[in-house]
Amino acid sequence: MVLSRQEKTPRTTAGRANQKARTRQALIAATVELIREGKAPSIPDAAERALMSPATAYRYFSSAQALWEEASLEIVEDWDTDQIDQVGEDPRARLDAAVRGVGWHMLDDELPYRNLVRSSLERWYEQSGLPDDEQVPIRQGRRMAYNTKVVEPLRATLPDSTVDELVNALALVWGTEAVLVLRDVCRLDTEHAKDTMLRAARWMLEGFLAEHPPRTRGRPPQSGGPQRKNSKA
Repeated sequence: MVLSRQEKTPRTTAGRANQKARTRQALIAATVELIREGKAPSIPDAAERALMSPATAYRYFSSAQALWEEASLEIVEDWDTDQIDQVGEDPRARLDAAVRGVGWHMLDDELPYRNLVRSSLERWYEQSGLPDDEQVPIRQGRRMAYNTKVVEPLRATLPDSTVDELVNALALVWGTEAVLVLRDVCRLDTEHAKDTMLRAARWMLEGFLAEHPPRTRGRPPQSGGPQRKNSKA
């Protein structure tokens, strides 16, 4: 059977695209290996591990930092937020699940998260002079998604705007920036840093609940004085 040129082109194009995808993934995988070994690989280092030439690698990544960011995202797997639902409706238990599951992992495996912080800072500097409508988000905001899930049950009893304030506040006390503070500023070992991160998150939540005790939405709070019974005529 003789195929026309038009029939060959899609297959050829698809084959080249698949090859490019495999080459790119091989380069990322090699970089992941090097990062896991505690190294900050250059483009030539990653190319050598991936058994390709540096010229080929540079066609896929213009800088080592761009390659590190992709590799770090490969290492940092999204934590399943369903694990928060599994502990019930108590926001305290839900917060503990998120911090133990995600925050503690950041302390156990710091390097990819530090790479992402570095990439975020560099992206901020690169965009600092651009108009607002030309800038792209600095971070992906996974932490906000986790915290939103943590406080979800509170939305049945408190205004959304109030609960959103708690989501923002929790972002201050656990996550990648907290890792940097606990390890670099406070100089805590990993286990002490984990304990401090969890306590800080709990204190933030307890302070919020003390200031905003949950109640049935729309029902005014009960007064402290005795209630007068209606007399019957």
